[in-house]
Amino acid sequence: MPSPAYSRYVLLSCFALTALNVMDRQVLSILIEPIRNEFSISDSLMGLLTGTAFALSHAVAMLPIARWADVGNRRDIMAAGMLIWSALTALTGAANAYWQLVLTRIGVGACETVGSGPAQSLLSDYFPPERRAGALSIHASGGTLGALVGFAIGGLLADLVGWRWTFVCFGVPGILLAVVMWLSVREPERGAIEGLQDSEQPGFIETLHYLAGLRTFRQVVTAGAINATVSWSLLTWAAAAMMRAHDLTTAEVGGRLALTMTLPMAGGLVLAGVLSDRLGRRDSRWYLWLPAMASTLAVPFSLAALLSGDPAAAFLWLTPGALFSNTWVGTYNSVVQGLAKPRMRAMGSAVHVLVGTAIGQGIGVPLVGVLSDWLEPTYGVDSLRYALCAVVCTGLWASLHALLAARTYPEDLVFRNLPATIRDR
Repeated sequence: MPSPAYSRYVLLSCFALTALNVMDRQVLSILIEPIRNEFSISDSLMGLLTGTAFALSHAVAMLPIARWADVGNRRDIMAAGMLIWSALTALTGAANAYWQLVLTRIGVGACETVGSGPAQSLLSDYFPPERRAGALSIHASGGTLGALVGFAIGGLLADLVGWRWTFVCFGVPGILLAVVMWLSVREPERGAIEGLQDSEQPGFIETLHYLAGLRTFRQVVTAGAINATVSWSLLTWAAAAMMRAHDLTTAEVGGRLALTMTLPMAGGLVLAGVLSDRLGRRDSRWYLWLPAMASTLAVPFSLAALLSGDPAAAFLWLTPGALFSNTWVGTYNSVVQGLAKPRMRAMGSAVHVLVGTAIGQGIGVPLVGVLSDWLEPTYGVDSLRYALCAVVCTGLWASLHALLAARTYPEDLVFRNLPATIRDR
């Protein structure tokens, strides 16, 4: 069994991987305006670049990579993926045409799949169920740190060295971390942390059939996809919306969003993981009740931030909205890992993330751009804010599905532990 200190080191390594994963995505969001201006690109085309190009490749690669992780060495898969996506991020700075930007984002999207299924599966074999939500929340909170760096440092670098060299600066750290991870992280025995035997690898169709047969899994995937639409739309478009509405520079918006959106997102995510682990010992449904309540509370605060005419008030309202909006990530991941069997965990995570990415980034992010272009003749520079408001309100819909998942979660946890001969009756 791994020592607690080494388990924390592995968690820190995965936290850093996730931070770089989202940092390399988020830097494009803070650079929307300079890239759009240089290439004369509409909001709709920028939405395709920041959302669909990434999401489609992410979705296509997700299940094959997860299947590979359930069979092979997860540490090697994660290190290789990080090495390639980081090199492609640096290469983005050399793009001379829109289609070249699209190609690099497609490559980044495919390789960054190693940060979800393989990483969550690896961590689930280092942390037992009663500590898993907290660990997976810390792991996921690396994404908010990455978003913070993407906003703050990306905005600063864009003003200092331009958007091209900003991409180069963001690609180098991932190359270095990939080498460190490959040299220092060990592949754990599957299921040992829970006293489960490492059974033979179930078939691809068998795994999907098992997961789809769990009502909780279906509802969590639906809730996660809607929540992801809200989160990715805000992370992608908030900077551009604030710049247009309040006439702020890239550096000004990047610094403010780092403090008022990404930091609260990280705090809310980790706090939700710790609280759900504590409350979940009394009733497992708290893993779903807690994010349902938080997603509901996030809506009015986020709307106030987007509709405020005063920049100081807008960023102030954004803080509680961000605090509540991202609590679902770690708790939903923990639920998925708890429902899946040891050699189904990467696939379970992959299905969850695939649907969330395809809908949240592939549809939600470009939809905001399309809505903004549609509203622009009437509302001018405010069109992007109003488009975001429409997406933010869907957080209430996500809460409903989380509550429905809570109704069946205890029963599905029992079903997961039954022998196959009994489950199939």
